[in-house]
Amino acid sequence: MKYKVEDALEKILDYRGKTPKKSNNGIPVISAKCIKNGRIDYSSCYFISSGEYGKFMTRGFPRKGDIILTTEAPLGNVAKLNREDIGVAQRVLTLRGKAGVLDNDYLLYFLKSGEGQNLLKSRESGTTVTGIKQSEFRKLEIDLPPISIQKRMVKILLLLDQKIDINTRINKNLLDLARRLFDQEYQKARKVVPFTDLIQINGGGTPKTGVKDYWGGSIPFFTPKDVGDPITLETEKYITEPGLAKCNSRLYPKGTTFVTARGTVGKLGLAGVPMAVNQSCYALTSEIIPSSLIYFFAEKTVKSLRKKANGAVFNAIVMRDFNPERVKEIKPTVLSKLSEVIRPLIDIMIINEEENIQLANIRDSLLPKLLSGEIKLS
Repeated sequence: MKYKVEDALEKILDYRGKTPKKSNNGIPVISAKCIKNGRIDYSSCYFISSGEYGKFMTRGFPRKGDIILTTEAPLGNVAKLNREDIGVAQRVLTLRGKAGVLDNDYLLYFLKSGEGQNLLKSRESGTTVTGIKQSEFRKLEIDLPPISIQKRMVKILLLLDQKIDINTRINKNLLDLARRLFDQEYQKARKVVPFTDLIQINGGGTPKTGVKDYWGGSIPFFTPKDVGDPITLETEKYITEPGLAKCNSRLYPKGTTFVTARGTVGKLGLAGVPMAVNQSCYALTSEIIPSSLIYFFAEKTVKSLRKKANGAVFNAIVMRDFNPERVKEIKPTVLSKLSEVIRPLIDIMIINEEENIQLANIRDSLLPKLLSGEIKLS
């Protein structure tokens, strides 16, 4: 049965035109940049005080389970709130399905689908920055099966997403374990040496975008957009062998640590497969430190660089910034033993990330078939 979106929703919260006073801590506020790949990156949120929260959120409070949708810059990123006591900024709609008509999780998957994304773009407007106004969003028409069928569809898709979430949590725990093991030995070390005595900072580059022969190949091309958590297996762009030869980056092996130098600065990632890197990132390599441990030395150094910024805008890292940095030197025998323990943990993380990609592909192939009725649920 067809519904206008506004008739299928109990609540639409829109804080367009309102900007709260920011604070150093307090209640996190979700902006459009916090919503990525179907999830909320709370580390990207800014904060407002509890007093400001009450003054700012006068149009209503989000609830756990609500769906949030970015309306511009970019349009169409969507995620589900998994907590309360949260603020929502401009350019983000908070949506709540009407009981018995629209299941929130069904709305989430619909908006993620190709059909949902096309529907949003059909009402897109603007010149420099394009997006969708709340008034236009309300007019969208959505074909809704009975609520019981919505819930059955969602159950199938949630099973896949729940397994992805389990793997993601396992990887976080494995990374935390590896970090603790590294820190135990790092704290015991006494000799302090320049970071660049142990680890080399390698720049990257981009092949000419106008040369078609350089692009669309099979070689992953890592940029700040591709930082994983921390594993990266797939990238937004891929280059060819001729492109690799023209991009001032060699093909770095699986397990290489990358650090973002511009854009989102100071993010660390681990290559899950061999890949090249662009000029907005550095690849960290060493003839002394096992590749499985470079990531943890780099964490110490990036933390130090952030501390030195001391509230100033941390908008770039250049190679000379690494020169004054110092780290503790761990004995080679200890490094070897530590690597033997940590390397398998990273290998498991890569396997889990590979499975997540397979599960996401299954989910994404099922989604349009369920929505269109090609796969029927009685």
